[in-house]
Amino acid sequence: MWHGDQLKVSRIIKYTLLIFVLYIALSTFTSMIVGVDNLAALSFGEYFTFQLLPSSVLAVFLYAIMANRSVTKAWSYAATVFSFGFILGVIIVSAIMQELYISPTWFIELPISLVSVILGTFIGIKWGHNKVIAT
Repeated sequence: MWHGDQLKVSRIIKYTLLIFVLYIALSTFTSMIVGVDNLAALSFGEYFTFQLLPSSVLAVFLYAIMANRSVTKAWSYAATVFSFGFILGVIIVSAIMQELYISPTWFIELPISLVSVILGTFIGIKWGHNKVIAT
């Protein structure tokens, strides 16, 4: 691997933390709107609308920005940031719960998260290529 082919650790950390903090802020905001006591009573449609859809839109936007800034390494950055973010989330939630905690809705959330990452990265790459063509 050439020196220029390496991913920048600082960029990975920056995007992982940025995405993590913005997810927390968005989740806090939507929980305040819906009400923490009402979260367990949400139907799937409401859960999708208030919890999954906003975070998916945010992920698409953030991964598109990240991919646009480094088109040639976009997929590597996306996979690395997603992996580190996922691991960080599991560690923090497990520490809070004081046990290894995997969300009971992981089978819904994980595929949606992966689709958001792929879509955002794809959009960012296309956006980056169009920007190069326009100049």
